[in-house]
Amino acid sequence: MLKNLLYIGLAAAIGAWTRWGIGILLNTMHPIFPLGTLTVNLIGGYLMGISMGAFELFGKLSPDLKLIINIGFLGGLTTFSAFTAEVFQLLQKNEFVASLILVAFHVFGSLLMAYLGWLTLSFIKQ
Repeated sequence: MLKNLLYIGLAAAIGAWTRWGIGILLNTMHPIFPLGTLTVNLIGGYLMGISMGAFELFGKLSPDLKLIINIGFLGGLTTFSAFTAEVFQLLQKNEFVASLILVAFHVFGSLLMAYLGWLTLSFIKQ
């Protein structure tokens, strides 16, 4: 139990550091859309799809590894709180269309990326 706690914490820190680095690189590229947060959420969706596919298709993988990847790294990488804050800031600026587009990109984009990640593993398995 303690071992898992430490591994998950370390993986979450690595995910958060990765998110921070991507945010620094991308969030200044567009005046309205925070591209860093969108990027990490889409990448996280894709990697979650790969992870789900891997644990489904290769059933002998360690359940501890699933905790480390899905809860630790991907939990630290992706962010619902930053997404919420960014949409709220757009709404405060009366950027209603931009806020709806951002919500759609995050929600549907992450779902699409999860599916594509799972599909990637399906093709590799064949």
